[in-house]
Amino acid sequence: MRIILVHGFNASPEMNFHPWLARELRAKGYEVIAPTLPLKSGEEFNLPLVLEEMQRQVGFLKSDDILLGHSLGALIIFQYMESIEMTETPRAAILVAAPFKVMKPELRRLFLVDLDADVAMWKAREIIIVHSKDDTLVPIEHGRKLAEYFRAQCIETNGNGHYMDAEYPDLLELVEKIATTPFPFAPGMSLEDDYANKAWADRIAPSSGKPDWMT
Repeated sequence: MRIILVHGFNASPEMNFHPWLARELRAKGYEVIAPTLPLKSGEEFNLPLVLEEMQRQVGFLKSDDILLGHSLGALIIFQYMESIEMTETPRAAILVAAPFKVMKPELRRLFLVDLDADVAMWKAREIIIVHSKDDTLVPIEHGRKLAEYFRAQCIETNGNGHYMDAEYPDLLELVEKIATTPFPFAPGMSLEDDYANKAWADRIAPSSGKPDWMT
């Protein structure tokens, strides 16, 4: 089983909780891949190049892969799953402190509304949103809208901010729980067979204190 950790904007696999989580998971016997992606301020955002690096460092996805993306890294995960040929459906995609709406013009291609929700929600057997209620960089409303968009489980935490500290035992526990829990159903099988109004982006109020990629 592979755990794929995708860092966010102005970050790297050596920042925030990524090195700790990778170390803990490897100690438990999991294969961990933490690609280094060109996602920095001052650099021209080049989505094809980012996806090319994902392809080079991660390769094709497998049915027991668990992908965890932090902040903008969560959006990269779904862009990657849209761009590659998928013959297997990954076990889970975990979106940590992820934005629903990206305001910065050059990052517009990451905006999830550009993806077909009814297709994107089938890209992983399970989609889980993790968002802290006290996140001042990406407010909790973003996590709730993502959960609505994907019809996914939303885990709302307290006191974790934008998940930029060195250790988060709750993330380790979540990954382990997913990795050790059989998933006997097809993706979307337990969901109601209906279609929600897709005008979600218009209902997210602007927030103060945004990171530069949100303005």
